[in-house]
Amino acid sequence: MIKVVYFDDLSATDYLNIYDGGEKIQTKNKIEEKNKELASKTSANLFAKLSWLPFLGGSAETSASADFSLSGSSLVKTTLSNTVLTDFLNRAQNDERICVFNDYKVRAYKNSIAFFKMFTPFLKITKSDFTTDEGFVFDISKLDEAFTSGKGYYELIAENTVGGMLKKHIFRFNIVSFRNNYSIADLSKMDLNYYAVKVGKSEEEMLDISKEFNFEQKSISSAFDIIEDQSNGNALDVFDVILAGVDI
Repeated sequence: MIKVVYFDDLSATDYLNIYDGGEKIQTKNKIEEKNKELASKTSANLFAKLSWLPFLGGSAETSASADFSLSGSSLVKTTLSNTVLTDFLNRAQNDERICVFNDYKVRAYKNSIAFFKMFTPFLKITKSDFTTDEGFVFDISKLDEAFTSGKGYYELIAENTVGGMLKKHIFRFNIVSFRNNYSIADLSKMDLNYYAVKVGKSEEEMLDISKEFNFEQKSISSAFDIIEDQSNGNALDVFDVILAGVDI
């Protein structure tokens, strides 16, 4: 993979921890300990060399320690993220539970939360309020903030036509896992490879925002209803995407 657009590193880390029996947690702790030790030694040496300057005084040690601590934290995060990404790719290629999708185009289902999420960031520039027929007043500029805090995963329809047959799935994306300033709105314009895990099934129309919070179960009153319910082939497989990018 030569370009990473989306990587859910927390899900990938969980997968690797389960796969490797917790070895990645031990590796993380070792890297953090080594890095803290290096930062401490470097800041101490720097303070010893600069302590003779009268205008620095005791603040030099504090500042140096803080700077190296921040640098160390960044180094740990970058090292771990790159390690997790590389290890995940190596494991995923030999694990049939990780599904790889090529040549799939994704789009937002009309009137879904993902559909609205694509343009709600631009509503922050507005100042107008919206009043419903019931008298509720909404601050339009805070709609994006409400979506972000209220929903972590966003669903897109993924489609691919092979041999005249249309294949359709639902892909779910962790909204905070996009890389390099990409957003969920960019996915429909790109040809990406998706690494994902099947997590369930759902009907496409259930993505409509009006049905997002409908928790009522369908009532079954007869044997005919049971047969009809079992024969319903409208449900699509739902996949949580862990990695998306441009492959070699």
